[in-house]
Amino acid sequence: MSDRSWHTIPGRKGLLYREHATRKFSRRADRFWAIRHMVDGKRIVEMLGWTSEGWTADMAATLLAELERNVKQGLRPQTLKEKRQMAAEAQAAAAQQAQLDALKDITFGELAERYAAWAKSTRISGHKMQRLLELHVLPRLHSMPAASITPQHLNELRSELEQTTPLRGRGKAEGRGLSAQTVLHCLKAVREVYNYARETPHPDFPERMLYSGKNPAVLSRRGHGVRLPRSDARRLRILNDAEISALLSYRGQNVVETSELHDMILISLDTGMRAGELVRLRTEDIDVDHGTIRIYSGSDAGITKGGRTRIVHAGHLFAESITMLRRRVGSPGLLFPGRGGAVRNTTAVSRAMAHICATLGLNADVTDDRNRIVWHTLRHTYATRMLEAGIDIYTLKELLGHSSVAVTERYLHLCDRAKRNAALARLTRGE
Repeated sequence: MSDRSWHTIPGRKGLLYREHATRKFSRRADRFWAIRHMVDGKRIVEMLGWTSEGWTADMAATLLAELERNVKQGLRPQTLKEKRQMAAEAQAAAAQQAQLDALKDITFGELAERYAAWAKSTRISGHKMQRLLELHVLPRLHSMPAASITPQHLNELRSELEQTTPLRGRGKAEGRGLSAQTVLHCLKAVREVYNYARETPHPDFPERMLYSGKNPAVLSRRGHGVRLPRSDARRLRILNDAEISALLSYRGQNVVETSELHDMILISLDTGMRAGELVRLRTEDIDVDHGTIRIYSGSDAGITKGGRTRIVHAGHLFAESITMLRRRVGSPGLLFPGRGGAVRNTTAVSRAMAHICATLGLNADVTDDRNRIVWHTLRHTYATRMLEAGIDIYTLKELLGHSSVAVTERYLHLCDRAKRNAALARLTRGE
């Protein structure tokens, strides 16, 4: 038990103490210290602590003098409670500032991890971006502070990637570096990470972005920033009548799968659908009586590449596709189901096309990859044939699902102008 009465020290006004009845400290009764002073016309008593906790008469006197001086000068703090509150606030502010300072040292790897989590759930290309980052970018930039990365670092990254052997494909077999397109996509992935971080508030500090510096991944062909890899990966090959006939007449050993591929090639030539859209097409999306097909999805994200649904028309180029669709829409589910009724893998579809072309010799003696027949060649062929039939460029843009007519205009350079002019002339005459 402590002596509950307060004692004063002669000559030290405002200092109070009381002694513990039994506990000793330095062979004297342990003292509990307090101070008494005036604030706003009221006398208050504020508790300090025991001598055994470190408090002394001098410490109490120094604190009292500080508080009384602040009261006279109208400064803060004026009470011990206020002093302790201000100290706690200062400590919290210092801790917050330390966290904010740590944001300046956030690594590119941390930003990439947050971006990948966001992109997978919101971007069509989210999984692709994550894979590019993991395979080619993070092994080189992961531990670097994001603010320390410069265009020079990214130009060095570009040079390294151009010398990196692909994990598979002809590039690996031939010992070539990554393609210019792959290198470009890697640099764009870096740019995307920075753009995301510059526009995304930190979860703990909503008023601050994850990253507030400049984006070092500014791509340029003028020598400023990160230099773009030089490339022209546009595929210019269009199927002629003989090649179309060969593809549609192909018969492999697996009769069922050959029939499936025949129908997929036929509808692709007739509508220009992308492979990702084709494998996700459902029978309920098809109106055979009107020859229309509603395209809702082209990827696992559930949307098309352009982000919009669209309607295409079957039977304009290949009338037999209507008969094929009428035969297939009787069963609910996917129009071209894979094993177990699942969505086909587009990579497997591309491999099937490569096998067919190799068997038919359609890519024999081709040395430039841009001249190879691939699944996407069917889409190019559809576009050029529609232009040759006289369709206007803006209607074709909508049918192909392009975001800009500038993308569609490239087919004007591939189509047979004589056929197109003849078709336009017939339309003008009303034939």
